[in-house]
Amino acid sequence: MNGQNTDKPSAAQSPRTGRRWIAAAAVASVVAALSITGISFAGDAMEGHWHGRGGHHEMTPEAMSRHVDAMVNRILADGTPEQKAKVSSIANAAFKDLSSLRQQHRADRQQAITLLTQPTVDRAALERVRANEMRLADQVSRRITQALADAAEVLTPDQRLKLAEHMKKRMG
Repeated sequence: MNGQNTDKPSAAQSPRTGRRWIAAAAVASVVAALSITGISFAGDAMEGHWHGRGGHHEMTPEAMSRHVDAMVNRILADGTPEQKAKVSSIANAAFKDLSSLRQQHRADRQQAITLLTQPTVDRAALERVRANEMRLADQVSRRITQALADAAEVLTPDQRLKLAEHMKKRMG
């Protein structure tokens, strides 16, 4: 029909190789979806705020931990108690680490505002602030990637596939 010989599958077309590609694509989808979610929540952690039902308010470490635990329980509804505990621990540690960078981010932002409101713009100082913000962004990205990889190792391949489907629905 399409001009290809379908009598004998090549090694690249074998069912086993096809399953590997599907599994690899699923894992990549999960990582991408969790990255987007993680970055969104990391932004809240960096700012120390949560945009919830009560509006915009400061998030305490205890409230963040409760929120992370609830999110894990919702997303891993079919997970074992051990898996949920491990993923919650991974996520809480990541949010704690990200929150510690918040003060540096706030200080940089305040310094930039101060520099921009001076009678003379100090471009070198602004560049230092920008470079520091890029360093902080890189630290956040590394920490999120580490947490995602750690959490993915806790889940079964089937759970990662289900999670990918859940995230596709939420993103679409």
